[in-house]
Amino acid sequence: MTAAIQNADPKFLGQAKWRERNPQKVWAQAALRSALKRGLLSQQPCCVCGSTDSEAHHPDYDRPMVVEWYCRLHHKAEHQRLKAEAAETGGAS
Repeated sequence: MTAAIQNADPKFLGQAKWRERNPQKVWAQAALRSALKRGLLSQQPCCVCGSTDSEAHHPDYDRPMVVEWYCRLHHKAEHQRLKAEAAETGGAS
């Protein structure tokens, strides 16, 4: 167990464990946050319904600036689709 997990607030222990298991995802999210803050990228509307209350989805964490923008509803639906697709093909989600 790392110091980050040992010192984590119990409320956020799950997040600390996720960050430790997914360093590439954490890096991609941080790179995107930085690009948005610096004005290199701008938030776009949901690519399905056009809602301006959107969040970024990384189809490939090796390319952190390439994102698809979804509202929360369609982002969750995209993850469900990917999970179902992975289950059909025997791959990881």
